[in-house]
Amino acid sequence: MLRKHRILTMLLRVALLVALVAIPVVAQDMPGNPTMDQDPGDPDQAVYWVSYNFEEGAYELAEDAEGDAMMDWDASMAAEAMGDVTICFTPESEEFDFDLKVNPSMANAAEAAGVELLVFNNAYPSTTQPLENADACVTREPDIVVSFNVFAELTEAIMSKYNAENIPVIAVDVTHPGSVFWGADNCATGRYAAEFAAAWAAEHMWPEEEMVVFTGLDPAVGGAPACRNTAFTDYFKENHPGIPEENYFDVDMRTAELGPNAGALAATTDWLTANPDAKYIVATSINDDRAFGIASAMSQADRGDPTVDGVVIGKNADAIALDAIRAGNSPLVGTVSFFPERYGDFIVPLALDILAGNAVPSIVRVPHEVISADNIDTYYPEEE
Repeated sequence: MLRKHRILTMLLRVALLVALVAIPVVAQDMPGNPTMDQDPGDPDQAVYWVSYNFEEGAYELAEDAEGDAMMDWDASMAAEAMGDVTICFTPESEEFDFDLKVNPSMANAAEAAGVELLVFNNAYPSTTQPLENADACVTREPDIVVSFNVFAELTEAIMSKYNAENIPVIAVDVTHPGSVFWGADNCATGRYAAEFAAAWAAEHMWPEEEMVVFTGLDPAVGGAPACRNTAFTDYFKENHPGIPEENYFDVDMRTAELGPNAGALAATTDWLTANPDAKYIVATSINDDRAFGIASAMSQADRGDPTVDGVVIGKNADAIALDAIRAGNSPLVGTVSFFPERYGDFIVPLALDILAGNAVPSIVRVPHEVISADNIDTYYPEEE
């Protein structure tokens, strides 16, 4: 396995250094690691070229890299597999529609690249399985890990396991300190959703002073995905000052027991009961399961007319949202797609570039598009 060859090479280099060099290594002389504290949820976050130092077990600035790290990395130009390569992938789940697109894309891309893919299901919403899977990955000695753990509070513990073994990590959707990040531009998705909702409101001539801005939160997720909601709210505050401050609502939709859909439905039902006069609602959440729960609660409360009661814009372009958009009988009228069916086409080449020692961006963004009734058949045509 490629990793074993690297370990042998590392030990030989260390032995030579000990024998021939008597100069102590000073910590502050080591290159900086911008992946340690980057925040993909910050729209002002700089993106750097980095490469992985296998001897130190950390990413470092690739100071000689040319071009714009945010724009110029090209998956089609990535390195090919050198020898036997093993990627350990810990997907969020094997249950949700989003994951049922991501996971096969990873398997297909790994097969096409001629690399071995080890898969350990994180089984969301388990908060113990991601830690157990990190241990399992380490035991299998992969060359690189793709961690799709969505619990921000677990990231440091997970990374400590991989850092101890000098295994580079690509984190999916939730940043892990010391990893390259692959995922949505979460703030952009919030803005795209808000722009679409604002255009809907304008088309239907909703009075700004009566509009309500509603976001469905799951604080357990935390991290970068939170900006899918905060950027939505910020857009309306910046561009629609006529909406009263008291018409902004952040509703907790924790899902540990009920699940994302049912949890959102229950929380929204409670909110609708407490706010019987609210209409002209523009709502969003971090994914389509929760967005569909919000929309279902509105419909069940006989407040589901998207022309006057309100609209919901989801995230992910899951089947549950695409079906609602195509049917046209739900407040769920749009969703921001991250094209999860293409994740592997980017992540596997990114992993191979890292293993080849090439410079890669510290943050790599997925493509996005708002899916609505106007373009659904272009991006997601119905199967014959």
